[in-house]
Amino acid sequence: MKTPDDIPDITDDVNIYSDSRRYAKQNERKSVKKPKKTAWKVVLISLAVFIVLAGIGSVAAITYVRRPIDTVASLSASDITDSSMRLSWEKVERADGYHLYLCENGGDDFDLFQTVEDPDTLTLELSGLEQAAQYSFFITAYNQYVESENSAVLQNVWTYPEQIKQLSLSSDEEGVINAHWSANEKADGYLVEYRTTDEDYTKEHTLRIENADTVSTNIEELEPNEEYAVRVCSYISREKEMKSAYSEEETVTVYQKPIVPDLPVTDPNIDPAKPMIALSFDDGPLGGAGGRILDILEKNGAKATFFMVGCYAEDDADNLRRKVSLGMELGNHTWNHAHYGDDVTAEDIRKCSEAIYDATGKYPTAFRSPGGMTTDAILAECANEGMPAYYWSIDTRDWETRDAEAVYDEVMDHVQDGDIILMHEIYDSTADAVEKMVPELIEKGYQLVTCHDLMVAKTGEEPTAGVQYYHAR
Repeated sequence: MKTPDDIPDITDDVNIYSDSRRYAKQNERKSVKKPKKTAWKVVLISLAVFIVLAGIGSVAAITYVRRPIDTVASLSASDITDSSMRLSWEKVERADGYHLYLCENGGDDFDLFQTVEDPDTLTLELSGLEQAAQYSFFITAYNQYVESENSAVLQNVWTYPEQIKQLSLSSDEEGVINAHWSANEKADGYLVEYRTTDEDYTKEHTLRIENADTVSTNIEELEPNEEYAVRVCSYISREKEMKSAYSEEETVTVYQKPIVPDLPVTDPNIDPAKPMIALSFDDGPLGGAGGRILDILEKNGAKATFFMVGCYAEDDADNLRRKVSLGMELGNHTWNHAHYGDDVTAEDIRKCSEAIYDATGKYPTAFRSPGGMTTDAILAECANEGMPAYYWSIDTRDWETRDAEAVYDEVMDHVQDGDIILMHEIYDSTADAVEKMVPELIEKGYQLVTCHDLMVAKTGEEPTAGVQYYHAR
């Protein structure tokens, strides 16, 4: 059995235990506090890093959005008129819109002219511009942070001159039109185009007026009695010639001098109570037969009517003047006998009349249609020129037979008082027949007179221009 002395003293152990517990608790407190300090440091460091990174990100973001945007490319102008045009360009990425700058009249000062607030709108219609004016442009792209560099300058874009608003025409001189139009003080000149109403405009029928103050001109060498159309435009000459729209087309009929032939003087030696006939000859003057026929008529004191082709008359003025001196009647047989019936034009007739007038100073007083094919249009022109038309009552067909005896027989076998006899002055066979028949007709009592005198003697009245006569029976 253990004595108390044998029992261990636990006081020290208790103290030791207490100290150990106290130490353990102290260490426990120390271990808890240490982790808390480290967490806050991490939080603070992380926050600091975040702020730094956010700052860097913000700077980077600002730097990114504020970085330059591309310059606008391919600025061009199209659909240019006297007061408008269309500008076009290429799209710029990150643009919110575009600024258009404009400079007028070749200066250096560009002003902001218009803003396009849609990045996808790449055309701009400009209106209200000055006519015949010089413009330059450049364009920039923009967003809320930056504006791009200027595009390449689109230089020296000219608007066209404006359309001539007033044009008037008149024709008071044969073959001439006078054109007058409103002035355009900004133009360099005018172009005057003319055409007949059944033709097209051509360069050959264009007059250039190189003075903006000259607002009228004469268009010459036109066909008389023909309707013409005229139009006018203004122009400027820069890098190229720029023309305005043409004026409204105007038309006018070219003046034609009226033909007023002198009335033939009726032969006072004609006896209306006695029989008479009118010898008539076509297609001259051509060749020597016509001269022989004149010799025969002159020798026998006879008269006749000669229906002549204008182009031949032009070449043998002496023949025509001799006919006038002998008291023969001058007749028109068209300019060149190339057209018949509906193909005969007023110009065919008038040109012949002018040729006869140029040769003799006298207009023809009678007309005969080529081939006898007379139309209302032919008679209308005869009326305009103061000429009656004459057919025939005896056709010798000398052009077909070329036989003097056949021609002689046709006349002598069928002749009656008041007849108009058809022959041609271009055949020797006809001259031979005339040489034989004229004396015999006179011997039979016939007076050989002109077509005009035949009608006056038989009707007591002047023949009517534009009316065709066949005989005076």
